[in-house]
Amino acid sequence: MNKFERSRRQFLRTASMASMAGISASPFILGLNSMAGMAQSSGSGGYKALVCVFLQGGNDGHGTVIATDPSSFSAFTQARSGAPGLAYPLGSLLPITLKTPQTGRTFALNPALTGAQNLFNSGRLAIVANSGTLIAPATKTQVNNNTVPLPDSLYSHFDQTAAWQAIASNGGSAEHVGWGGSVADVIESMNMNSNSMFTCISTAGIALFLAGQNSFQLNVTSAGPIPIFGLAQSPFGLPEAANPLSSILSADESNLFAKEYGVVVNRSIQAQATLASAMLPAGPGGVPNPPQYLDPMTSKLTDNPLATSLQTVARIISGSSSLGVTRQIFYVQLGSFDTHNNQAIQHAQLLTQLGQALEYFDGLMVSAGMGSQVTTFTASDFGRTLTSNSNGTDHGWGSHHLVVGGAVQGGDMYGQYPVIGVNQANDVGAGRLIPTTAVDQYAGTLARWFGLSDGQVRQVFPNFGNFGSSPYLGFMG
Repeated sequence: MNKFERSRRQFLRTASMASMAGISASPFILGLNSMAGMAQSSGSGGYKALVCVFLQGGNDGHGTVIATDPSSFSAFTQARSGAPGLAYPLGSLLPITLKTPQTGRTFALNPALTGAQNLFNSGRLAIVANSGTLIAPATKTQVNNNTVPLPDSLYSHFDQTAAWQAIASNGGSAEHVGWGGSVADVIESMNMNSNSMFTCISTAGIALFLAGQNSFQLNVTSAGPIPIFGLAQSPFGLPEAANPLSSILSADESNLFAKEYGVVVNRSIQAQATLASAMLPAGPGGVPNPPQYLDPMTSKLTDNPLATSLQTVARIISGSSSLGVTRQIFYVQLGSFDTHNNQAIQHAQLLTQLGQALEYFDGLMVSAGMGSQVTTFTASDFGRTLTSNSNGTDHGWGSHHLVVGGAVQGGDMYGQYPVIGVNQANDVGAGRLIPTTAVDQYAGTLARWFGLSDGQVRQVFPNFGNFGSSPYLGFMG
């Protein structure tokens, strides 16, 4: 079955589900189907979006994508035998079959990732193995002998989050421009966005990932754009036109600092009003609400915060045509992955949310005919150790990540999955993995799909050329 036929079947399956839910004629579906038609007819100049799902705290890649061939699984089980619930029974894992088999190896997903397994089996999800922050390829000998440049402050949440999101030199907290924002700067210079005000949008507050030299980011919540304090409601019951703060901010200023501050504030006011009117509502008449998930901690149906954030992204995408943008970059976040304690139940809860949210959001995009225009990918501070610390794991380095969408060459694994066990070739202690795929390669592959030329990719990621003559990964074709 070719990729077009798979995409067609997935579209029909999801559209059928949407119809049963009563959303087939919703403004969301109708509006995005129209937008999808424009995107397809305009070729590479059509609409595209990147959605970064940041797993804050350091996701345990060892317990997310698991090698199940006898030697690998035996080593995995032995390493985690001291942590209750982290040495998963083989029968509880979710098996996946790679399109490109790896000799002597088989794989499965964590038992909580049913949604991700569904996406993988439908050819819409790819796995990027052992990716992490690097400046240049590194071997265990080089790391131990300190003969290769390394990112600053490995295993530090703050610095490694910055290194993942900034990339430029992997300088950790010294960086102030993110690669998402840098990509947006290039897109703006290419005139691919007529209204760059709505290119970079975060549902999780200010994100280094979206910080650019020229582009700037908007912050939204499920309630919509975040209003400026003091302007959302006029004080003392005064009419809006009589709001003293509004008149102060709009007054003409001679002081250059005050004048520029007024420009920024008024631009924010304009952006808030425009976006609020463009994005569809949540629920009936707008973007369908996500289903609840069965929380393994409480055994009760519970709202999924990540799915709600992705619903907000879908509501904004639905208004992209009226916003006048052809490229958008979104940042959403799911926290609490710093699982030093109680990892078994906490990780199960988080991965259940992740799998369900990815499947829900991708289903929305497919139903709307935008399944090949939107690519969602995971990122995280770092991976975690293979060995346990009684009932959790400690800070690691390389980890495995998921990429979802119709443009993704799904159902396969990209990069080098490590040999499992302590003291292996790429283990620098306790099963901390030296990455074999750089974040630059991961991000550069996404940036090229987004519309950047090879030269522009190398401009945004100055370390890109350190990883071979053709550092791109194959997951975007």
